[in-house]
Amino acid sequence: MAAAAAQHRIAPAVARRVDAAPDSPSSWRGTLRTKRYEQLLRHMQASGDLQVLGGVLGDSEIRWALGKGPMAADLLWPAPDMREYYDVDVFIAPADFERALARLIDAGFVYVDRNWPELRRTMRAEIALRGPAGSHLDLHWDIAVPESLRGAFRTGLPEMLRRSEEAVLGSGTPVRVFDPVDTALHLIFHAAQNGANRLMWMADVWFATRRDEFDWELFVQRAEHVRMCVMAGLVLRRVESTFDPVGDGWWPLTRRNPAWRRFAGAVGRRANFPSLPGDKHAGGMEFSSARDTLGASVAQALVRTWALHSIERREAKSPAVDRVLHRDVDDAEARADYFEGVRRAATR
Repeated sequence: MAAAAAQHRIAPAVARRVDAAPDSPSSWRGTLRTKRYEQLLRHMQASGDLQVLGGVLGDSEIRWALGKGPMAADLLWPAPDMREYYDVDVFIAPADFERALARLIDAGFVYVDRNWPELRRTMRAEIALRGPAGSHLDLHWDIAVPESLRGAFRTGLPEMLRRSEEAVLGSGTPVRVFDPVDTALHLIFHAAQNGANRLMWMADVWFATRRDEFDWELFVQRAEHVRMCVMAGLVLRRVESTFDPVGDGWWPLTRRNPAWRRFAGAVGRRANFPSLPGDKHAGGMEFSSARDTLGASVAQALVRTWALHSIERREAKSPAVDRVLHRDVDDAEARADYFEGVRRAATR
């Protein structure tokens, strides 16, 4: 039980249910309770760092919003100690990114990603920081982190930030968050890019789309604009097969790329979601490779397969983890080039 809950990142939620069941095995309680307490600690750390961040960015003209982790825990899930997360994702308009980063560093945040030549080479749309309270902060200037994804999808972070709303977390911390439709699109995009193979990600989407203010017609319009019709349809189908139906407002998405949808269905039956520890076929590439045309989906699947095999060969030669971005390479020219690339992204 504990291993399966950990695999699907739902151990804190399962801990609440196990604690409430008088006949649950005592062997489950200790491990699950520890996971729940660890999540409460991370949530308190995140709340402390978000208070600092809100003070730094809230009184400025910097456009920003909080996504996923603490937002989902406090505003989507039934209780904040149910949603497991390990980092805080904050999204900054590309035109404001360098200025926001400088202000956060002045406020006591420190760099985790420090390899500026590697950041320039990859043009990843995030930089990892450590907050004063100890939380891990990923500062994003796009919801699509790899450069290749930003060419495949029209993610449009500045537009999402213009539509963002004020919210107050359970700690009393004021933040900005994406509107309900953009929140669901972002959660679906993140789940799909990671294989849509964890129950926590499916629960995120289920809770997000069941809000009273959620607008399915607007969701379909934005999914079409972003080129996420097939991806969103696949994730929503998995959400419905896992939980209760979310309604029929998303069905227009299923009209796109029916051949890939059938392929994904066949892979899904083989993967047998939700998987258990030791299962060989957790699946996921059918989600991460999904595009609105069959040709683009197949091409992306081939690219991802080649990349996966390359990683496996590299790890077979050197199993030690080398976090290249964490190397301290303070190259002023690479740093300037990176931020110039971010500014160019703001004009596209």
